[in-house]
Amino acid sequence: MPSNSYGFVGLGAMGMPMVSKALAAQLDVHIFDTNAAAVDVLVAQGAKREDSAAAVANAVETVFVSLPNAPIVEAVALGEAGLIHGKRINHYIDLSTTGPTMARKVGDAMAERGVSVLDAPVSGGPIGVRNETLAVMASGSEQTLERARPFLATFAKTFVHLGPDVGKAQILKLANNLLTATNMVIVGEALAFAEKGGIEPEDLFRIINAGSGRSWVSEIAYPKHVVTRRYDQNFRTELMHKDVTLCMQEAERMGVPMWLGANVRQFWQFAMTQGMADADCSRIAALIEGWAGLNIEDEAEAAE
Repeated sequence: MPSNSYGFVGLGAMGMPMVSKALAAQLDVHIFDTNAAAVDVLVAQGAKREDSAAAVANAVETVFVSLPNAPIVEAVALGEAGLIHGKRINHYIDLSTTGPTMARKVGDAMAERGVSVLDAPVSGGPIGVRNETLAVMASGSEQTLERARPFLATFAKTFVHLGPDVGKAQILKLANNLLTATNMVIVGEALAFAEKGGIEPEDLFRIINAGSGRSWVSEIAYPKHVVTRRYDQNFRTELMHKDVTLCMQEAERMGVPMWLGANVRQFWQFAMTQGMADADCSRIAALIEGWAGLNIEDEAEAAE
């Protein structure tokens, strides 16, 4: 098998563009996903179809996964037709956000089978993949990071290796996503406050982003996905809620108080109860505006 051959399981909002970038760079990629339509799209671009995660691990030595939650990662990695049963796999790289507890569980099981493990969640979202600016935080085998680097370099710009302990990268990713989740809420409240006071959103963000209140959420997420009313950040509310919940659970295990974090989690939990699980997380702004009596979306529709 050539050295530029890789396996990939999980062809969602992140996995599909990642594999597409790798294929465009002339890398050989063997893929599996339960979504046959997603597989078909990438096969048309040159990917090799496999019929299970284990089949991917039978075909190549280096396998990536990018999956939505910890139970699915566990099933794909360790389940009956999981990667751990593959005959060729030597390197396992998890790009998902699962939390350190699951990362260590899978990592220990893989290590017992002689598989080298890299815990490597990413930050930047689908936009980062498309722009080839994704950040990779990694912990685990440095050898596996180097084996994975040609694939990752097709869509990632920043690499930080945090040492040999699997799970550390997950801690960093959860800290990052807690900040994003918090900013999504508080910027929404600032936006509603300003709008209710007669300030145009464009003026609000022009000032905020030139001052001390700026963040990625105020610079990118809100101007591009909320002010435009497109709500197309491409990160589901249920995933934001999942990540904040994982952070709270791990913080409790570590004995770290999270006063504000707990409130942020409760906010996203409420959004889930409002039928927003599958909605883009940027729609949280419309929820806040509605509470403030600002029917922005209705006004936008009336103006069309």
